Amino acid sequence: MNRYQLRYFLLAILFPLFLVSCGDDDDDDVSPNIAQLTAGEWTGDAIIVDGEDITDELLEEEEPFDFRQYTSQFERAGTYNESYQGRTVAEGDWEYQNNDRIIVFDEGTSREYYVVIAKLDDDELFYVQDGVEYRFVR
Repeated sequence: MNRYQLRYFLLAILFPLFLVSCGDDDDDDVSPNIAQLTAGEWTGDAIIVDGEDITDELLEEEEPFDFRQYTSQFERAGTYNESYQGRTVAEGDWEYQNNDRIIVFDEGTSREYYVVIAKLDDDELFYVQDGVEYRFVR
């Protein structure tokens, strides 16, 4: 085989390997739960206490709170940002624990707290904190 034929033969073998290895690897190294949690912004939908939706009742308080204007954003880098009416109200670090069923916020700080995930899919995130269920939608 002359030199030029050998080059074309090597290119023909190696080129498909380069195509296969040039895919989008962003989702390959994270769990499905991380991918779902960090896929976009979550907007408050309901607050459930003892099985009762109290979201609208909070609007009637002396200092009304509209949970539907509350948003949460989780980043794959392990940071989060929570906003109310467009203003940041909390930000810091987050991580999963207990097989991705618990989210720990600001671990090792005086602001540390955790929530237990009740439901997580592409469109809904429900978690429980101190007996109160917070429901978010995307």
